[in-house]
Amino acid sequence: MLLALPITSFPILSKLFGGTTVAPLSFLPMVLLILIVVLPDILKKKSLPQQFQPLYVFFLIAIFSIALAFLRELPSFRTIPIWKNAIEGLVTLLFGFGFYLTTIYCLKDQAQIRKALRWINLGGVVIILVAVVQYLTYQVTDGFPEVLNIFQGIVSASGRLYNGRATGMAFEPSWLAHQLNILYIPIWLGFTARNESVYPKRLFGKIPYEALLLIGGIVSMFLSFSRIGWLTIIAVFMYLLFRLANSVINRLLERREKQTEKKHNRKQYFFAKLLLWLVLLSILLLLVFAAGLIMRRLDPRMEKLFDFSLLKQYGIMGWASRLSFAERITYWQTAFNVYLKYPYLGSGLGVSGYYYPDTMPSFGYQLPETLSVVLYDSFIPNAKNLWVRLLAETGIIGFSVFVAWMVTHWRNAKAVERRKQSGLFRAMGLAGQLLIIALIVEGFSLDTFGLPYYWVGFGLIVASWRAKSEYSVSSAKNKSG
Repeated sequence: MLLALPITSFPILSKLFGGTTVAPLSFLPMVLLILIVVLPDILKKKSLPQQFQPLYVFFLIAIFSIALAFLRELPSFRTIPIWKNAIEGLVTLLFGFGFYLTTIYCLKDQAQIRKALRWINLGGVVIILVAVVQYLTYQVTDGFPEVLNIFQGIVSASGRLYNGRATGMAFEPSWLAHQLNILYIPIWLGFTARNESVYPKRLFGKIPYEALLLIGGIVSMFLSFSRIGWLTIIAVFMYLLFRLANSVINRLLERREKQTEKKHNRKQYFFAKLLLWLVLLSILLLLVFAAGLIMRRLDPRMEKLFDFSLLKQYGIMGWASRLSFAERITYWQTAFNVYLKYPYLGSGLGVSGYYYPDTMPSFGYQLPETLSVVLYDSFIPNAKNLWVRLLAETGIIGFSVFVAWMVTHWRNAKAVERRKQSGLFRAMGLAGQLLIIALIVEGFSLDTFGLPYYWVGFGLIVASWRAKSEYSVSSAKNKSG
């Protein structure tokens, strides 16, 4: 299952699921593992992990929101029945539950988690090799040989390669950036920052192999030219930088207290931390500016990024349209307007797209893509933003429950990192925090529950937390004995 994660839209499964783009190859082994491992374990213990409890509530909210949708008068839009889209939304959510529970129940101790991470790393190596080959081939030959097109047709339902951009084995370049940022890079960065490894040997006896994988993963993500992917990487590294700076300033304040034999008051601590935040914010803005300069040179879509005369002449949306980004903002605004219509429980899971003709801002009708989606295409449009979709389809209640589920994993990851035990778990605790930071940013680009990456990542957090807790309990018993 873990080795198949790089393939996001397997053609056979895509056809089987009615032509959907979200058809990960790892779904097949996941179903087998659910039947062979997960269900027997659940039936034996007659309980689910405590971290799953918010998902119970979220699933019930999703079902209730769909039921309410049938009681409303929906706008006349498309011939696709509402129940079909609603079922698709529930099925993709169940996909996510399956990946989550499979990861938790199959990884019960440190040895199994270590083996799982090695399989994830192997899949990551394949992603890096394919992405680099695609990009270099295009740069050298100014095109793609038939063998790469055939290969892409085998592993991806789109079968498409993008000029000047790496796609990996994903459906499109942004999906390549998504899988790297949500799962692979946080793991490799967490282990590199903690100087830990899942392998007994190291490069030159000192450097963990995860550091090499991290470099390859960042390069591959860079070659996808995903704008949200670049912002995600910046956010993840800024979190690490803040942790480091916060630790340094705390040590400096403690050292100064010892030297002067005077304890700092709250005001002094506040201004010291405020200065830290201002410095880090300045660094963040500089990094975003630098990324913009690079993207402006390499990506034709970003050529007008710093042309502020457009911003003055046409406004934010007009400027964004020159960057091929106004369409995304329009989708977000449209979905948010659906949320404003039904703020408590939303329009229903998978239902918000039916309201788009009524809720789309007027500027959207000036954009060819959004105009085509509303007037000519045959599918139901979506929010292209996980957070706005949660608000639009499950309301503030469903959104809050989902965020509460994420907060639970944040606390688990922090707890795993703090406990004094194997370096593997401390690295996994840090990786879990980086994963959640990445999901917050990447959530502004994709809105599906069906891709397995953050579900598997959250499952790894829980598996590490459970294994660590059991280890701590058994250690305590041994000491008392």
